[in-house]
Amino acid sequence: MFGSSEGDLARRVEMLERRVAALERALDGGHRPVGELTESSGSELVAPQSGVSEMVRQLAIQGHTIAAIKLLRDETGMGLREAKDTVERLT
Repeated sequence: MFGSSEGDLARRVEMLERRVAALERALDGGHRPVGELTESSGSELVAPQSGVSEMVRQLAIQGHTIAAIKLLRDETGMGLREAKDTVERLT
């Protein structure tokens, strides 16, 4: 479908669902979304470091990098590379 494999399509749908969920949470809270669209990609939602939750910070500080990256991606909808770079800056 649309020139891509089933797995690629499922991955893209999952990414979009995470982004929509992050935007809905931001709107429900009555404040601006945590992330912003980057100039380079135009599609990834990137949270500024100040927007990282305390739980993500604690996981990163305690050395639970993978858990911190996963939680950050779930909270913000950001891509793997951006989440990894953000968590690594926290340690």
